[in-house]
Amino acid sequence: MYVGVDYYPEQWEPGMLDEDLDRMVELGCNVIRIGEFAWHLMEPQEGKFDFPFFDRVIAAAGKRGLSVIFGTPTASPPAWLAHAHPDILSQSETGVPRAYGGRHVACYSSEPYLERCRAIVTALAEHYRGERNIVAWQIDNELNCETDEFYSESDTLAFREFLQEKYGTLEELNKAWGTLFWNQTYTAWEQVYVPRPTIYDGTNPHQHLDYLRFVSESAIRFCRMQRDILVRYRKPGDFITTNGLFPS
Repeated sequence: MYVGVDYYPEQWEPGMLDEDLDRMVELGCNVIRIGEFAWHLMEPQEGKFDFPFFDRVIAAAGKRGLSVIFGTPTASPPAWLAHAHPDILSQSETGVPRAYGGRHVACYSSEPYLERCRAIVTALAEHYRGERNIVAWQIDNELNCETDEFYSESDTLAFREFLQEKYGTLEELNKAWGTLFWNQTYTAWEQVYVPRPTIYDGTNPHQHLDYLRFVSESAIRFCRMQRDILVRYRKPGDFITTNGLFPS
């Protein structure tokens, strides 16, 4: 059985590493989880990957018999990515962009965000291919934790694709959503958006239900994308896991 802690050595003075790891061993730990909030240390500039910091952490852990679960860092995109592509940031239901800071500030439908996620996960997995001290990979961290709803332009575009795949035609969409009620009938896909506040502070319930299904599928697709990359590089026996908080 693995018993351990999540550990963020990047948040502490470098000289504390050995003392921290020794204390974990004294407490009976045999595994640590690292990495999920340190994207900027692995890719300080777009396309420039650098892993010596975590090379040292993993080596120090291995000397003490501590195994490692490595978390992909996609829960907290670096500032340079948000600056270069501000459209990765999610928006509130009223269309207000969420400011950069904290975690889960990006939306799963943003192609620039997904492109850089694929790049960092691939570089990370390739760099640590065969690393004996790594026993598992964690995808992201607490999916859908801070928010489980996204309303950016990229979400609307992806929502339309989701609906086109599900219904095929606008006729079928209108029928399923009961859009004859209050003259909501759509005659072009460009007229369909993610749910937005209306004059009576509500949305078509069928639209909202499909939107929640879309949000679920977006998170699954995001997770699957990373899983598919990690599967190509992991050692035999390494497991892949994730975690999440899903508001009711």
